[in-house]
Amino acid sequence: MDSSLEKILYYSVDLDELSKIRGEVREFLGEECTDIVKGRIVFCLDEAMTNVIEHGFTEPISSSKIELRMKKNKGSWKFSILDEGVPFDPTKEKSETWKELYESGADGGFGLRSIKKIMVVRYQRLKNPPRNKLTLIHTR
Repeated sequence: MDSSLEKILYYSVDLDELSKIRGEVREFLGEECTDIVKGRIVFCLDEAMTNVIEHGFTEPISSSKIELRMKKNKGSWKFSILDEGVPFDPTKEKSETWKELYESGADGGFGLRSIKKIMVVRYQRLKNPPRNKLTLIHTR
């Protein structure tokens, strides 16, 4: 395995892209992890991309693309999502417990809470060009 292998893909700001994203992530992971780990990683990327598409853009921008970078490192898989949407740092958001979310009747928050349990989450606001960079890392 080439530890510097990185795949870069671009997607429209459209929920119809999620099926393609799930397929690309599964293909990228290949047979290098168990089905359970693969399912967790696919779930996290699906949730993160859904959040970007649903909450990152106040109106569809046909020219805007979401960039997904997938990289295999010796000890981890690293996924970076870059977008030009509304800045949002999920690392600064308090994640309520699942019980608190359930009992409050919250409409959201479960996905972000789950992602933070499964992956290491990092956020960066890039300046030139101005973009969000959300990085999700899973240990191999």
